[in-house]
Amino acid sequence: MLRYPEPLKKGDLIGIIAPSSGVTGPFIRKLEYGIRQMVARGYHCIETPLVRNQYKAASGSGEQRAAEFMKFYTDPVTKAIIPPWGGELLVDILPYLDFETLRDMPPKWIMGFSDTSTLLFVMTLKLNIATAHGPNFMDFSNESPHESVLAALNILATEAGESFEQHSLTHYQKEWLPVTETKFPAYHLTEKVEWKMLGNKKEVKFEGRLLGGCMDVLCKLIGTQYAPVGEYIEQCQEGIVWYFESCEMNATDIYRTLWQMKQCDWFKNCKGILYGRVEGYADTEDFTYVDALQAAFGELNIPVLYDTDIGHMPPQLTLINGAQAKIHYKSGSASIRQLFT
Repeated sequence: MLRYPEPLKKGDLIGIIAPSSGVTGPFIRKLEYGIRQMVARGYHCIETPLVRNQYKAASGSGEQRAAEFMKFYTDPVTKAIIPPWGGELLVDILPYLDFETLRDMPPKWIMGFSDTSTLLFVMTLKLNIATAHGPNFMDFSNESPHESVLAALNILATEAGESFEQHSLTHYQKEWLPVTETKFPAYHLTEKVEWKMLGNKKEVKFEGRLLGGCMDVLCKLIGTQYAPVGEYIEQCQEGIVWYFESCEMNATDIYRTLWQMKQCDWFKNCKGILYGRVEGYADTEDFTYVDALQAAFGELNIPVLYDTDIGHMPPQLTLINGAQAKIHYKSGSASIRQLFT
């Protein structure tokens, strides 16, 4: 049975670690601003020494970063872990994590996206614990955090056995505004949100257990000991609702990755797909990412929703790996109810 962490509540200590990239330059001031704002909302924060460090595309060696994660995860005082952001090389910490020790610990919330989804995915699959694909700590550090970001704290306060519902958003950000030593702009929401569905249906309902993350990094786990997807799927008789987003993949990158996942039976007993807005993307000649989704999933006869509120073009919904999700899509909008069962 999936294990859910204890609900996060006011007065709890949030650990800020950098399992991938650290924070430098003007973003240090933004981090400090976010910590003050989190304290003002009633939480306590503590950060590790590597958070404000960056060398060779990471905050430290894989062993060092793993040690900081293990320290916070095994510390009973720290109730949740939220990295400042993602990065490139979180995979380097995986060989240094003590999964036997982690398995014996009470689960605690880990939340983030981008490269952080590497850690979330592995922790859910190997330890059968719920993890939260949602805002990074830096999203709480904007001058006016979006309502979807603040809602994530309420989601982490959900009790086992309870549920919460989210709805597709109204507008999203196409480009980031510059951060300075004194300006930490809110999301610049200029584009209208419209969820889309492959095929001609205008309405669909489906459900299953959520699993997924940033495809750029999850694909590197295929075939490794850190991604026992087949075993996990066998445990989930309700079936899986996969969610993905990508930030540096073109159309053929997306298709080849989904093709590889399919060849490895990742989509066995799949009940549906959610694909987030693509960032850093380009068509490959006349082959688009919608073509990629059609080529990968067309023959599976499952609902595929795309341009959803997931990933690198904020704001985004918070999706709990392992939670039972009920999705209702109708004419460009959708609701997702997640049950902690």
